[in-house]
Amino acid sequence: MHYYQVEFKNPNDFLKTQTEDFIKTNRLLLFKEDDAYYLISQENYNDQEIMGKIKDFFDHEFTLKKVKTLTESDFIKKLETSDRRELVKFLLSANKETMPHYPKPNFEKLDELKNIFGLTDFKKAVQGLITYLSFQEKINNNEQQQHFYIFTGEKGSGRKFAIKFLEFLFGMNAIFVNCNQYFVPKIGEKDFPVLVDYLSARSKTKSDIFDNFRQKKGNSFNIIISRNIQEAGSIRKELLEDFNKVSIVNFPQYDESELKGIGLQMLNQKGVRLTNEDFERLIAENKVLKDAKEVRLFVQELVEFAVRNNYNPSDENELNLDGFILQNESSVEDEENAEKKLSELIGLEEVKIVLNQQLAYNRVSALRQANGFSNEVLNRHLVFSGNPGTGKTVVARLFSEILYNNNIIQENKLVEVGRTELVGEYVGQTAPKVKRAFDDAKGGVLFIDEAYSLIPSSERDFGHEAISAIIQEMENRRDEVLVIFAGYEELMTQFIETNPGLSSRISREIKFFDYTIDQLIAILELMINKRHYQLIDDCKIILHQHFSEVVNSSNFGNARYIRKLVDEIIFCQAQRVIEGDKIQLEDENFLNQITLIDIKKAIVALETKSSKSISLIGFGR
Repeated sequence: MHYYQVEFKNPNDFLKTQTEDFIKTNRLLLFKEDDAYYLISQENYNDQEIMGKIKDFFDHEFTLKKVKTLTESDFIKKLETSDRRELVKFLLSANKETMPHYPKPNFEKLDELKNIFGLTDFKKAVQGLITYLSFQEKINNNEQQQHFYIFTGEKGSGRKFAIKFLEFLFGMNAIFVNCNQYFVPKIGEKDFPVLVDYLSARSKTKSDIFDNFRQKKGNSFNIIISRNIQEAGSIRKELLEDFNKVSIVNFPQYDESELKGIGLQMLNQKGVRLTNEDFERLIAENKVLKDAKEVRLFVQELVEFAVRNNYNPSDENELNLDGFILQNESSVEDEENAEKKLSELIGLEEVKIVLNQQLAYNRVSALRQANGFSNEVLNRHLVFSGNPGTGKTVVARLFSEILYNNNIIQENKLVEVGRTELVGEYVGQTAPKVKRAFDDAKGGVLFIDEAYSLIPSSERDFGHEAISAIIQEMENRRDEVLVIFAGYEELMTQFIETNPGLSSRISREIKFFDYTIDQLIAILELMINKRHYQLIDDCKIILHQHFSEVVNSSNFGNARYIRKLVDEIIFCQAQRVIEGDKIQLEDENFLNQITLIDIKKAIVALETKSSKSISLIGFGR
């Protein structure tokens, strides 16, 4: 409690309008004793805050002349003879609000716990928490106990499901807190926090988090997500320095029978009936028993199939599976697709060889670590060097997907950044920008395009600070983020030489050579075919001639140039078709055919646009 003696205009008018709602909302009470006016507050307001609270409520002219802070004993002495009915009511209300809070479980929801497949540790933790809270309430203990549960397990092991279950069980909301962020959200009485990236948090962020926890009254529980049991152990050791109730809750991968049970349970909840035999057969045929996430997606496919086929749950018939085809590809198929796409890319033969070597190296390194041969996190960072349009970005996206499918990175994620996203304009801006980029790429791949642009152009250029910050983050997050630097070969050599720390942290450089003329024609034909057009034979002759003329120009864009040319070809073809014989519009070949005229017009149009663009940006006439 905080006590004040106050002087301000129109106090009696305010006393007449002061309501119980005002007192409860603002935790502030004004009253009169003899000729003096007093404020009692449950919050430690300053003068401006007190004025603001009263001004928001009181419409008349209001001026706070003086606020004198009183000690509790002085306050009591001044009010010894007072009629303190309102005051007592206020104090009682305050005491009620400071009573310990006990999360109340929904016992109907609790009954569902026994029907959940797997999650043995989680079930024990929930039962233990409820037993503890019940005991505390029975003995009317005023202890404010923070319960920490460290959830550790792989993706698809049920951690998100467990968090949702706790929300429904206690009628509370999970507030996800990224410990890497600068600002920590406030956790209300009806909330419980779910902390991620705890070990990466700065000491100031951790301090803010725990100050937030301590403000909560009574008993509460908090969830921390960890990647593995070793990390969970480190977190528990740190928390036990300040808190007593810290438990590790392990989420092992579901076994086959549990996944089948989860799938059938989901189907029943959605009103779709299948025999155990039919469900097991579908599971076996479609290979979707990797984790709970894949089972959930599989169930959703079945539900959508049931809807399309007018399945009526009220008929109590089992779903007829004739014609069912799984639409969502499994992770195995995704892996095959990514590797297949990479292998089918035109050209880039040396790139494919080196990437396969790198992939094999990463796989073997992971296996060696898993078998205890080495605890060192090896450098996996790469340099992609080559001219524009040689496939660096496309290959990086496919490579990141392949790494994810082989469990080498944690998320199928590639974050693309350039100088703008990394270099600040003022002192102190650059390092946070770099950290933000690494935060965004955590668990995946950070692709730094045109990395040579970070080379400082002047003393006031903060590019050198960005390079230093990148090196530091690469060191701090060796097992969290794989970095790919990309750019022109010569300029990338200069970039690597700017700081010795770069070369020591890069596994190897992969060179992307310019496409040959035949490869460029093949790429163009492939792009044309994907749009359901086709070239006549004569077109390839003029394309070969044109590419022979432009490939050696300094600004030639390889596949980028091909994409621009294809766009122009499609526009020129459309114009020719529309302006032609209307009877021919019904001819499929006429609509889809690319002719020599289309190619020639497109080349001229592209050259015209290119010359105008160069003139506009000031590079000659």
